[in-house]
Amino acid sequence: MKALDGLDVKDFQMLKSLQNPPNDVKRVFTCVINILANIDPEIPVDKKGRLKTENPWKTALATMKNPAGLLSTLNSLKDKIDQGQMPSQNMNANRETIADETFTKELITAKSQCAGGLCDFVLNITQYYNVVVSVEPKKAALAKAKQEESQAQIELAEVNA
Repeated sequence: MKALDGLDVKDFQMLKSLQNPPNDVKRVFTCVINILANIDPEIPVDKKGRLKTENPWKTALATMKNPAGLLSTLNSLKDKIDQGQMPSQNMNANRETIADETFTKELITAKSQCAGGLCDFVLNITQYYNVVVSVEPKKAALAKAKQEESQAQIELAEVNA
């Protein structure tokens, strides 16, 4: 969430004026709209809920028409992940881009401060999602195992008595 703190509404207004931004900026916003598919009603999706657009930049521009709203939506994503409301396909759609060694905050910030901050956010929220998705099932299994152990201890005490 710290990555979003440095972003300002004016940064988005400057980006909205670009008709053909650098490819790295486009890649960042493609990742953002992939993450927001099924969350932001402005983003077109197919029947399976995946991003459906021929021009991701044009779709990104539509999401930036209300920069404060976009920031608010991005800030709410952690809660959606915590509540299990983030479709896995949203994060999976960005795996190839995120794996690219040129997809870094430092390289993209050189082209746009706003895109660099969003790149940092995309990388971090994806990492957070991956941890939550892998840890939550383990927590549930641990709780179940503890409950089973407790029941077994009760039964053992009865047998010993």
